Amino acid sequence: MGPPAEMAAVQSFAAALEHHRAGRLAAAEASYRAILRDDPGHAHANNNLAILLRAVGRRDEAAACYRRAVAALPDDAPIRSNLSCALADLDRTAEALAAVRVALSLCPDYADAWFNAGNLLKTARESGRAITAYRRAAWLKPGMGGTHSNMGDVYRDLGESSRAVDCYQAAMQAQPDLPQPFVNLGEALKEQGRITEAIAVFQSGMERHPDLALLHSNLLLALHYTPWVPPEIIARAHAFWNERHARPLMPRGRRFPNDRTPGRRLRVGYISPDFRAHACAHFIEPLLREHDRGAIEVFCYATSDHHDAVTERMRSLADGWRSLAVLDDAAAAALVERDRIDILVDLAGHTAHSRPLLFARKPAPVQVAWLGYPDTTGMTAIDHRLTDDIADPPGLTDAWHAERLIRLPKGFLAFQPLRVAVARDEPPALANGFVTFGSFNNVAKVTPEVVRVWSTILTRVPFARLILKSRAFNDPPTRARYLQQFAGNGVDPGRIDLLPPIDRIDHHLRAYDRIDIGLDPFPYNGTTTTCEALWMGVPVITLAGRHHVARVGASLLSQCGLAEFIATDEDGYVETAVALAGDTGRLTALRRGMSERMERSALNDHRGFAAAVEAAYRAMWRFWLGHEREAATAER
Repeated sequence: MGPPAEMAAVQSFAAALEHHRAGRLAAAEASYRAILRDDPGHAHANNNLAILLRAVGRRDEAAACYRRAVAALPDDAPIRSNLSCALADLDRTAEALAAVRVALSLCPDYADAWFNAGNLLKTARESGRAITAYRRAAWLKPGMGGTHSNMGDVYRDLGESSRAVDCYQAAMQAQPDLPQPFVNLGEALKEQGRITEAIAVFQSGMERHPDLALLHSNLLLALHYTPWVPPEIIARAHAFWNERHARPLMPRGRRFPNDRTPGRRLRVGYISPDFRAHACAHFIEPLLREHDRGAIEVFCYATSDHHDAVTERMRSLADGWRSLAVLDDAAAAALVERDRIDILVDLAGHTAHSRPLLFARKPAPVQVAWLGYPDTTGMTAIDHRLTDDIADPPGLTDAWHAERLIRLPKGFLAFQPLRVAVARDEPPALANGFVTFGSFNNVAKVTPEVVRVWSTILTRVPFARLILKSRAFNDPPTRARYLQQFAGNGVDPGRIDLLPPIDRIDHHLRAYDRIDIGLDPFPYNGTTTTCEALWMGVPVITLAGRHHVARVGASLLSQCGLAEFIATDEDGYVETAVALAGDTGRLTALRRGMSERMERSALNDHRGFAAAVEAAYRAMWRFWLGHEREAATAER
C-alpha cells in the first residue's frame, strides 16, 4: 500500500472513530467494515468494531473481531485484555483467563488487565487470587474506582463486610461519580444493621445519580427496616419512584391481542431471581407444583443465571421456561408479549436482581405483585397485589398501595417445609435449666430498638440466653458492635451467642434445637425464618405493626392458631416472652405438638392455596375484561 492509500486508510479510520465517539454507532460500524473489506486484518479497526459490537450485546461477533485483531498484533496487551472481556461475556472463563495472562506477560504493569483478571477470578470464585489482582490494579492505577468497588464485592461475598465497606469508601474517593459504590456501600451497611447510615448513603447517591432506578429501589427497601419512617412516608417514596422511573415507560393506548374468552386456560408468567435455593423458593415451589394445569399454563422467567437443584425442580414444574439474565428490560418485555402472557406476576419488587422496569412497560394485560417484597411496588403499571386481611387489614393499608389489594382467604403464603429435619420432642430448657431465646433473621432487621426490647426481656428473665444467627456475624467488627449494643442495654455479652451462617441445610435446621422461644424482629418481620422455627417446634413471638412488613408474623402465626403470641406493642411483646419463658409445661406442649400444628395449618395446604390464587387470577382476568369492554364502548 503506497502513501496515498495509506493516507486514505488513516482518514477512513479517523472518520470511523469520530462516528464512534459521537455515538453514531450505525455509521461507525459501516465505516469500520468498509476498512475491513479492504484490509481484513486491520488490527485497530477490528479492535474498535469489537468494542462497538460488545457494547450492543453482539458478543460472538465481538470475540471474533478481537481474535482477528490479536492475530494482526499478537504483542498488543490491551487487545488481548479486551479479548479476555469478550470471552468472559460468553462464559468462557478458562479461555478468558488464558488471554489475560498473556496480556500480563506482555505488559506486567497494565492495570486494566489486572482489573480484568480480578473480575475473572471473582467469577471463578477464586477469592484470594481475585483480591491479589485487584490490589495490584489499585496500586498501579489508584484512581480506578471500579477496582476498589469490585474488590469490596469479593470481601462481601466472603462475609467480611467491614473490609467491603472500606473498599466501597475507597472507590467513592477515587471516583466520586461512579454509581455502583453507592449501591454496594449502602447494601453492606444495611447488612451490618447500620440502617440509618445505609439510608444516608442511598440518599447521597440519588443526589448524584437521580436516574439510577436500582439505587432508588435499594433506598425504598432500606426504609422498611427502621421504625422512624412511618408507612405514609414510605408510600410517598414509592410513588415518587414510580413517577421518576416507571411511569415514563408506560405505553399509551396499549391494545393486547390476548384471547378475551373469560373461562379459558390462562397463561400466567412468574418473574423472579429466586428460582433457586433461596428463602422465597419455599413459597414459590408449592404454588408452581399445585397449579391446576387445566386452568393455568405456567411460564417462569428467571432474572438470575444462578442454577442449582431447586432450579431444576422448578423448571420441571413450568410449561415454559425463559431466561432473562442477558436481556435488557425492553427485550425482556418484548419476550413476555410474544408469549401472550395474560397475567404476569412479580415475585421480587424492589429487591436484588428484580426487574421492575420490565413491568413498567406493561407487557401483559394483568400484572400482579406477590411474595418477595413486603409493600407496594408504587407502580401504577401493576394492577393487583396478593395479601390477606391480617397482613393488610381492610381499610388500614389500602391507601398506601398503588395496586388493588386482593386478600386471599387463608393467608397470602403456603410454605414448603424442609423435611430433612424434624423437631425434637423436648425444649432445650428441660436439659439446660434455663430458657434460650433466638432469632435467625438477618441483622439488618435487628435494629437498636429491637436490641433494646430484647435486652429488656433478658433482664426480666435473668438466667436466659439469646442466640442470633446471621451471615453478618462472619465479620468480627459487626459481632463486636452487636455485643456492645447489648452491653449498653445492661446485658452481659456472655449471655449472647452470635452464630455465622451454616451452609448445610440440615445443620442449619438442627440449630433450632438450641432455641426454646423465637423472637421476631420489628418493624421488619421474618418470613422464612418464622416458618422454619415453627416447623422445628419453636414458638415465635411477634409484634404486629401498622403496615404489611410489620404484620407478616401476625399472618403466619394466625394461620397456625398461635394468635396468643401476637403482641400489639412493645410492653405486650416483652410480657408475652417473659410469661412463656416461665411456663416450661407450655413450652413442652408446644414443642411436641408444633409439627402436627404446622401440618394441619393453612400454611401446609398447598393445593388449597393454589386454588385460592387461581380464583384470584380468574377474578382479575374478568375484571380486566370488564374494563376492556367499557373502554371499547366509550370509544364507539
